[in-house]
This record gives sequence, C-alpha cells and structure tokens, in this order.
Amino acid sequence: MTFKFITYVGLCFVMSTSILFASNRLSIGTAVDFSSGYYGAEAKTEMIATIVQAKYNTDDFSIRLDLPYLTISGPSNVTTSSSSTVIPTTSTKYRESEGIGDAVLGVVYNAFYNPEFAFAIDVGFKLKMPTASHHAGLGTGEPDETLQIYTYKSLDDFTLMLGAGYKFVGEPTNTHYRNTASVSSGIIYQLSNQSSIGTMVDFRQSVFSKLNNQTEVTLYGSHKFLSSWQTQLYLYKGLTNTSPSFGVGGVLSYQF
Repeated sequence: MTFKFITYVGLCFVMSTSILFASNRLSIGTAVDFSSGYYGAEAKTEMIATIVQAKYNTDDFSIRLDLPYLTISGPSNVTTSSSSTVIPTTSTKYRESEGIGDAVLGVVYNAFYNPEFAFAIDVGFKLKMPTASHHAGLGTGEPDETLQIYTYKSLDDFTLMLGAGYKFVGEPTNTHYRNTASVSSGIIYQLSNQSSIGTMVDFRQSVFSKLNNQTEVTLYGSHKFLSSWQTQLYLYKGLTNTSPSFGVGGVLSYQF
C-alpha cells in the first residue's frame, strides 16, 4: 500500500530542497492521494488518503507532521503502512475499511551546503506513530523509525538528487518483518521562480524476502501563486507486482 505524501520518498525531493532556501516559516496544507495495485495479492486494492500536514522551516532544520485519513477497499491480506510497506496477512477476505492512518513526524537537517559548488547534504529522521487501527488493516500497530540521507547538486536550472534510507520496522506479536533499505534518485527543472517539474525513481526493499521489492517512477510539478500558496500535482507508476499499478495526487499548502 502506498500514499506518496506520507512516504517522504516520491515528493521528498521537492519538500526537502526547500530547506536550503528557507527562513523561519510555518506552512499548513492538505493532500489527496489515490492509488491502485495488486501488491502481490490476487485481487486489486484501492486506497484514497486525505492528509493534513504542518511544516516548520528554519535555515537549517525542517520539521513536518502528517496525519492521514484512509479509505481502503480490497483483499485483507494487504495491510497498509506508511513508507509504502506492503504487509501481507493470512486472510484473503474482501474488506472495506476507513479511519485515521499512521501519523508521521519527520525532521530534516541541512548538514552541509557549499554555495561555490552548489552542493548540499541533508540528513533526516522519520518516526511513524501507530495511530492507525491494526485490526482494520490500516497499519501494523507498531512504530517504525527511518534514517535518511540526501545529496543535491545544482546545474543551472537543474537540480540532481541521490538519496538513501534505512527503516527499522516495528513487529506485531508473532510476526517477523525485516528492516528495509531504500534508494531514490531524481532530477528537478526550475521553469521559473514560481514553477518547477521533475521526476524520481524510488527503490524499496520488501519487509519479506519472499516478496519482490518495490520500484516506482514519479512525475510531478509544483507552482507557487499569490506569494504564500503552493500547489503540487504528481502521478506515479509501479514497476513490480508489489508496487502500486498507478497513483495520482495533489497538494495545496499555505505558508505564513
């Protein structure tokens, strides 16, 4: 199961690079994400995530909190979790569930920036808090912790990104998940001071070695308007049977 704006993967590039140019600013926003896929099961699972978020930037830090509301339909042997983790269970019954998802708190620190070479390094920590119902299949019922590092290189109107992460996956009783690694790469093109477009490729290990790993390609665009408003639109396509077949979403945020 996947919803991009909570994963800090698909649009992490756009949101993380903003720390390099930020002053002390608070922003709030909302996002809607629709995804559909088989996730290694025989039947399709569809999910709509409506996300409320708050973010605070300083010159060196970015702190963000996301809280989703989920609506899921599909086989119950696919359980959603943040960070696009696919969690199969023993049941194959069809279910329709909705409710609060797992809240995610993320902190990004601009560890290094060299303006002469237009090169930066960010390090981050993400905590998934088990606010979702495990019994309803909306989460694992356990916290996850993720360490991340991202490098950026600007070339005129282009910015290149390469990132990696490692997630310590919480395990419910009588269940064994492996910790997972992830790698992301992307490129963003600045169309103007207000608009940009970009693409990313994300690779993530499955929590079970017997399942295929997840690989997704994301296309996105961002536009600022009325000085304090920003909107983002994106779509993504999975390249493995445990990834979403496709997904689409949008974000609207206001910066104070």
